Amino acid sequence: MSEREVPLSEPTLSYADLAEREHQLSVIFNAIADVTFVLSVEDDGRYRFIFANNAFEKATGVPVEKVAGSYVSDVIPEPSLSLVLTKYEEAIRTSQRVTWLETSDYPTGRVTGEVSVTPVHDEAGRCYQLVGVVHDLTKEKQAEERQLLLTERLVQQNSDLQQFTYIVSHNLRAPLANALGFTDLLARLDKRSDTFDVSLQHLRTSIQQLDQVMMDVNNILSLRDSQDGYRPEPVPVAAVCQQALLSLQEALRDCGGQLHNAIPATLHVAGSRAYFHSIFHNLISNAIKYRSDARPLRIDVAAAQDPRLGITLTVRDNGSGFDQEKASDNIFQLYRRFHGGTGTAGRGIGLFLVKAHAEAMGGAVSVRSRLDEGTEFTLHFRPRADENLPH
Repeated sequence: MSEREVPLSEPTLSYADLAEREHQLSVIFNAIADVTFVLSVEDDGRYRFIFANNAFEKATGVPVEKVAGSYVSDVIPEPSLSLVLTKYEEAIRTSQRVTWLETSDYPTGRVTGEVSVTPVHDEAGRCYQLVGVVHDLTKEKQAEERQLLLTERLVQQNSDLQQFTYIVSHNLRAPLANALGFTDLLARLDKRSDTFDVSLQHLRTSIQQLDQVMMDVNNILSLRDSQDGYRPEPVPVAAVCQQALLSLQEALRDCGGQLHNAIPATLHVAGSRAYFHSIFHNLISNAIKYRSDARPLRIDVAAAQDPRLGITLTVRDNGSGFDQEKASDNIFQLYRRFHGGTGTAGRGIGLFLVKAHAEAMGGAVSVRSRLDEGTEFTLHFRPRADENLPH
């Protein structure tokens, strides 16, 4: 018997044995809660999936049958793909396990996990496989985002309290003090004198101002109360914009202005129909109120949508604009006005309500403006991470 011959008594592994071992390994890997996968390092520098466990499909929504045999570039989306390829190269170059945090968008949604890959070498020292494990941190990431949103909301509520302090200390006190003063004066005046009639008119004006401030406070309190029962619904924003325009159509026509609504009719945003109506009404009303006398008013309403970044709505006009640098961060605060010298009446509550309504729906609002050029308001609604947050 030659040295290359194997005695019949020496145990060998049959195809059935190999298949059984493969099945056992598959059962073990699929019992692991973490995502587990094995990559083949191809000669052309690409990476092909050899195996992925059931946790991979559960996390990503990609069937394991489609994963096995596919290249990494066909499974992992950008921008994560560029990151993982760099990490794979690092693991091969250093011959060490490499770990990183990764967030990718899959059919199941946005998935965040701690990924680690370990190189496997043959007898010649060549890396021919990478074994990867992903610990799913999606729920932890979502909880972190919810906590961040809660913190932001608390900060906003504190700011609102400061706003109410401002109202009580100034906007209520001033007309009330005037009313008390004129009441005292009227008690000492002859009812038949001209001074009495003038003072009576001043008293009436002070009471009307006081009533208006109380109405504003009531509106703001009603807004906060309504948020307690707020539940988002799909809102057709293009249609709501047109509805808001109806009540302002006559004013827009009288000033010779035009509004162009480029929001797709099929676009829906999770939120409140009443809130969106208020937002559009206030922004369109502002554009009409602070139009430029130098040119016909034009209002452009548009939208942009990105699966990862969310939905952006813009309301732009070519009106008188304002000095944004001078206005600073006070633009959306109560009773602040920035169109000085226009002679246009206004209480400075509209933009406060725009901001309050947008934030109540999990959105944000920003503004860009230049004197004598116009103003653009941008409302951004990111993919909702706060659907279960208390309001």
